[in-house]
This record gives sequence, structure tokens and C-alpha cells, in this order.
Amino acid sequence: MVLSQLTNADIVLMIAVALLCTLVVALRSQHLTLFGVCVKALLVDIGAVIVVLLALLLPELVL
Repeated sequence: MVLSQLTNADIVLMIAVALLCTLVVALRSQHLTLFGVCVKALLVDIGAVIVVLLALLLPELVL
């Protein structure tokens, strides 16, 4: 299972991608309420974690 093989670098990568995406969403969402920005940022963070996990899974899926 991939989750048991996560290293510190993978976790740092997930956090970095999530924070970068959240920053982009926050800068582009000037017309939303604070609640709307938080919900959108949370969805982006979840998506960023999923993207990193899929990138880790991709070599196992190809073989």
C-alpha cells in the first residue's frame, strides 16, 4: 500500500502543493465571501493531496 511507503519528502511535497494552490485560489477569489474562499481552498487542498498520491501510484499502475 502506498500510504505506508510515504516518506517525509512526500508529505512535505503534499503540503507545499496544497499551500501553493490555496494561495492561488485566495488571490483569484476576490469576489467570494470568506466562507466561499475557505470552502474552495479546502477543496483545492484535498485535490492537491490526491494529485500527489496519484503521482506516487502511477509507477505501480503502469507496471
